[in-house]
Amino acid sequence: MSSPLELQRSFAAGLIEPAYAAAVTPLVRDAALIAEQRLGVYRGNVHANCAKALAATYPIVRKIVGEDFFVGLAREYANTHPSTSGDLNAFGDALPEFVAAFPHTADLPYLPDVARMEWLAHRAYFAGDAVPLELARLRGVAPADLAKLCPVLAPACALLESRWPLARVWEVHQADYPGEIAVDLNAGPDRILVHRPVWRPRVASLSTGDSRFLASAIEGRSLGVALEAALASDSSFEPGAALSRWFEAGVIVALA
Repeated sequence: MSSPLELQRSFAAGLIEPAYAAAVTPLVRDAALIAEQRLGVYRGNVHANCAKALAATYPIVRKIVGEDFFVGLAREYANTHPSTSGDLNAFGDALPEFVAAFPHTADLPYLPDVARMEWLAHRAYFAGDAVPLELARLRGVAPADLAKLCPVLAPACALLESRWPLARVWEVHQADYPGEIAVDLNAGPDRILVHRPVWRPRVASLSTGDSRFLASAIEGRSLGVALEAALASDSSFEPGAALSRWFEAGVIVALA
């Protein structure tokens, strides 16, 4: 007799691929044909739910490839990367790499980075809230001591570098975008910050200096080291303006 774990694995496989249904039908009291038909109904629901979950996470990818193609893409992805969590919001983390290797999207070389951006935005939406930094607490800190503190970014923040103009791709696909939907794919490369200032994730294109500074902060560098790295990479970087901008935007939420 199979163990409970083996039975669960057989049943899960039968819900993904019809080829595995024969191993599951003996577990059902009905006749084999009826059991396979019922499994087919469940299988259809599984694929539909997976497609809906991916569509909610990757709306831009869905718009780029089209509804019918996306449904097929979601099915192939679910077959290769079945959900391992009871929370469908956690489903889809491997889609960028899957798309990069998927032969039917080879003519869309920018699509994997678009998917990476959308996954970061999805994570930002569900990230924990952060208490804004009270700048008044820093007024009594000596400059030398301040430089030793490490800037801490909000949990929703993430950086991504791409050869493609990702911020523009994000902008034109937003529901409230009023302008012309056109993207010059040769306008890259781009460095973006994905963050969530209030309720909705946002994507901002970064200068070289801002990107280096925020990357240093994520690496755990001190404020002084992060500012020096930013200035070394971008002579036009203005430390005062940059710090003010990221404090006000809720990107930097602590100095530890």
